[in-house]
Amino acid sequence: MSDKRHGDDPDFGSDLDGVDEALSEDASTDAAAPQDPEVEQELARLQEALLRTRAEMDNVQKRSQRELERSRRYQLEAILRDLIPVIDSLEQGLANLGDDADEVAEGMRLTHRQLLTALTNHGCETIDPAGERFDPSWHEAMSIQPSESAPPDTVLQVLQKGYRLNDRLLRPARVIVASGD
Repeated sequence: MSDKRHGDDPDFGSDLDGVDEALSEDASTDAAAPQDPEVEQELARLQEALLRTRAEMDNVQKRSQRELERSRRYQLEAILRDLIPVIDSLEQGLANLGDDADEVAEGMRLTHRQLLTALTNHGCETIDPAGERFDPSWHEAMSIQPSESAPPDTVLQVLQKGYRLNDRLLRPARVIVASGD
């Protein structure tokens, strides 16, 4: 067994390798001598148990690796969910600023841009589907509206952007969808 497959423990599996060697030596030395059928059955049972144990150990290791990767990938989910309303507030504040507050507006824009960059660097993507086909797995239809300019099932307006983390939905985009009428 290789050391790489079993983490940082260089001795992992060394005991099992010794058992394999002992079993193969016993099998080679005793091959010429007739054996008791009960001993042969016990030996076969033990060899099968050893193989099953090794297979189970490999499965446990693979499962642990998958779970570790999944937890690494989504460890930021809780904090990102908490930051999404902050982004919404900044966007609403920017949309409602008057002309008098140019310096405040510029500061809010920079803060908004910096926050979005930080989230993007950690795998968070914005879902802004204006003009795209409605996808219920990423969008939440808040209203359906007739439209002559857009095909049916097209997002006419995004009421609130959605967010996903590494293909996991944090919040669906809340949208108005064109009806087929």
